[in-house]
Amino acid sequence: MGTIDSTVDAAQPHPVRIPRWRRVLGDTSLQVFVAAAAAAVLGTVAPHAAAALQPLATVFVALIQMVVAPIVFLVLVTGIVAAGGMRAVGRIAVKALLYFEIVSTVAMLLGIAVADLLRPGAGVPPPAHASDQLSAYLPTAARTTSFGSFLSAIVPNSAVGAFTTGNVVQVLIVAIVFAVALLRLPATVVDPIMRGATALSAVLFRMVRLIMLLAPIGAFGAVAATVGRYGPETLTALVKLVAVAVLALLVFVTVVLGTVARAAGVSLLRLMHRLRRELLVVFGTAASESVLPQLMQRLEEVGCRRSVIGLVVPAGFSFNLDGVAVVVPICVLFIGQVYGVPLTAGHQLTLLLIFLVLSKGTAGVSGSAFVTLANTVAATAFVPVAGLALVLSVDRFLSMARAATNVLGNAVATVVVARWEPGGLDRDLAARTIGASRAKTPVAQTETL
Repeated sequence: MGTIDSTVDAAQPHPVRIPRWRRVLGDTSLQVFVAAAAAAVLGTVAPHAAAALQPLATVFVALIQMVVAPIVFLVLVTGIVAAGGMRAVGRIAVKALLYFEIVSTVAMLLGIAVADLLRPGAGVPPPAHASDQLSAYLPTAARTTSFGSFLSAIVPNSAVGAFTTGNVVQVLIVAIVFAVALLRLPATVVDPIMRGATALSAVLFRMVRLIMLLAPIGAFGAVAATVGRYGPETLTALVKLVAVAVLALLVFVTVVLGTVARAAGVSLLRLMHRLRRELLVVFGTAASESVLPQLMQRLEEVGCRRSVIGLVVPAGFSFNLDGVAVVVPICVLFIGQVYGVPLTAGHQLTLLLIFLVLSKGTAGVSGSAFVTLANTVAATAFVPVAGLALVLSVDRFLSMARAATNVLGNAVATVVVARWEPGGLDRDLAARTIGASRAKTPVAQTETL
């Protein structure tokens, strides 16, 4: 009798209860935070050993980048085919680009205003022997990057080459052309390809989940190497610049992104909570590309349609760098204040226009934020190029906050464009996950083309 009872009980569909302490310790976001704190301690007490741990972060980011291109391709192709044609894709692209330019402009105006008000460069001595330091840091390709060269490079030399260069824009081009061709083929051809693409994307996302188990190790290596290489004194050497930049980014997130999210009927805090793991990984590794696949999956989980995610997120990583848009003008005005070079309103307007062009020209370039800053300084010739050495000394710390802001900005952009797009957002799912209102906007009541 006891045997029968135990068999029946075992067959009951009761979920296995995991102890709370195991759930807490198994939280990747907590593991990343603890790893970063331990790395900071190690970098302080054993700087030479900590500086040698940079390969841990490099390998982790490389593993993520390994699957970025195929995931972007598959998500965009399946999204375009599911959307039903290029009219829907074109509509999404126009909305996304319009949003990108408006928010980037607001972000840069905020950075200029904060730098003018708080003057982070006041009292900072000009750097000595700066040219040697900069020439060693900036590669030749980065120094010559321009908007024209970017336009000529967005089309890959081969379809396979787009997946090996690391340029997400090239992958977008290949995916769009492939999807358009697929739409013009009979269902007997399209259906098996779509089933295969869906299955393959599931495998790739499973790979991402496995790689993310290494996120604490990657964050540990990145933070330990940073503190070990530059020393804890770097945290205070130019603390005013870092503090002003972080303050401006916090204002941008709370005021600008908060207002945009609220206008779209979404809770920014709940969205940040859903993305807490990705934001911590980005902050630890200072590389926004390290969470691109995870961000796409997370946005699908909160109700965004795949066709919107597949277009907005990859394009946003090239054209919607909110964190860079806030920090670059602060750094340019900071250099001017260090050298006593006043920048008038006309100079600042020119700076804004130049940035809006050059920021697109550095898409896909490693270290693109600092490259954008260097190109902007060189193109405007308003401030001495040697002043870049001061920013370079703390750029690692600036990049942590910049990258996290970029990721959050692209998440908000995707939700907003999905909200604008007819059928682009599962309102019931979004209401449960990120607090989105279920009320339909006028545009959402139109028929999907």
